[in-house]
Amino acid sequence: MCARTLAGMSDRRESLPTDSVRAQDSKDSDDAVDWTIAIYSDPGRTSMWVRRLVRGEGEWWGRSAEVIHKQALIPLREDATLDLEEVQSWAREDEADITIVITEIPRMAGRRPKQAELHFVDKLAIISLPTLGPFRVRHCLRRELRRCVDALVYHSVGEARTKGGLTSRVQDQEGHETVYTTPSRYFPGRVWTTLGMVAANEPLRTLPKLSGLFAAATGSAAFGVFFSTIWEMATFLPPWRLAAVSVAAVAVVVLWLLVSNGLWDRPRAVGGKREAFIYNTSTVATLLLSVTAIYGALFLAILVIGLMLIDPQFMTDTIGEEADFSNYASIAWLSASMGTVAGAIGSNFDNDAELKNLTQGSRELQRYPRDEHQR
Repeated sequence: MCARTLAGMSDRRESLPTDSVRAQDSKDSDDAVDWTIAIYSDPGRTSMWVRRLVRGEGEWWGRSAEVIHKQALIPLREDATLDLEEVQSWAREDEADITIVITEIPRMAGRRPKQAELHFVDKLAIISLPTLGPFRVRHCLRRELRRCVDALVYHSVGEARTKGGLTSRVQDQEGHETVYTTPSRYFPGRVWTTLGMVAANEPLRTLPKLSGLFAAATGSAAFGVFFSTIWEMATFLPPWRLAAVSVAAVAVVVLWLLVSNGLWDRPRAVGGKREAFIYNTSTVATLLLSVTAIYGALFLAILVIGLMLIDPQFMTDTIGEEADFSNYASIAWLSASMGTVAGAIGSNFDNDAELKNLTQGSRELQRYPRDEHQR
């Protein structure tokens, strides 16, 4: 497993500039600058943020050190915990003094998210990217990396507490010399983590995977441009009814994609009811954003087609009142709703393989060990 995984890793080493160093327990101050820091990060968005930090010399670590960054899918054991033994075998091959794991898995301690977990005996830290939230990811990741490395170098829980400030706190964890950091008691950590999971799902990048759905919906919605009955109905309906139809259309498509692709995670599969709630909430939010974006694009497309093809005087004669831009917008609004429902049901993601990277739960399934029949 180790050899196969390491063969697929991307390797990057950086030497960062020198700064003042305090004494620490396991190495003297003169040797502290010679530490080798190995960072293993999940593929995709997680590794993208790590690469940006590593390339920014001195941005997250203010002293000379050899930094090894490798991209690898951090494996899970059958009990849904990270396979740290596998990670430590990678670190031994790289002769690392400090090992940092950066994963897109949302790690929880009861109701509170774990931003970082520090194992002082093993000189190992685990950072969960979704717990850092959807915004200012680079800044938050730099803060957590600096906090973890300082705490491990100086073998000091105090370093982790000092770097955390008022926004987070350090908690003891069962096990020898192990602690974790979590948001402060008054911060909505679970909400922030769920939003971080939505960002990790990259809903806007899901749009190309739904091109077939968009094409089918466009074909159905285009009928609204050519049928005068839809013009009259759109003119007659008040805005609140049009809005209600829009919400219903988007909700129906989201429900269809959830059910037809088996995207709803059960508590047993993700570790419990709390975990299942945030996993499913992030999945629904991701699909809502993706389908809403498609709906908006469909509305604009129908509006442009209507403005190009429907003569204002002809529309005036048909609907029995003076036509203006609001009439064109109402027709596009209703047509987009009709097309979304009529054209999208039965459509799906363009490639079944895309489902493997669509949601947090589907990506985690790839981390478990496989037997001979699954390979």
